[in-house]
Amino acid sequence: MEIQQALYPNVTLFVQAFLFLIFLFIIRQILVKPYSAVIEERESITAKNYEEAKKLQEEASKFFELAKEELEKASLTSKEILNSAKREVEKIKAERIAQVEKEAQEEIERAVEEIRKKLEEEKQKLQERVKDIAEEIVRKIEEEAA
Repeated sequence: MEIQQALYPNVTLFVQAFLFLIFLFIIRQILVKPYSAVIEERESITAKNYEEAKKLQEEASKFFELAKEELEKASLTSKEILNSAKREVEKIKAERIAQVEKEAQEEIERAVEEIRKKLEEEKQKLQERVKDIAEEIVRKIEEEAA
């Protein structure tokens, strides 16, 4: 009879195997599926965030290049404005110098004219004085001769 029992498997072994499969099914339903769902969701979020970060980095790179170009344009514009301002200052400076030179020349001409007038007046006074002295000498000579 023992040989016969050895040839036929024990029913408890089948029951234990069945219970183990039920246990695995329950564990899978309760623990593994939710855990797998969470892991997949995290992986999805991570992949999504990675792609978004990559896009944002590309956008930031584009904006950086645009900012760099704008900075170069602003630099060129500021240089042009500075050069224009320098030219304008030189022009104003030249105009002011010309105006001051003109005013100085006019002042010199007025002073020369005034000196000429005074010289002419002094010359006339001197001529009158010489005439008076000459007349006085002539009168004295006539008085002495008479």
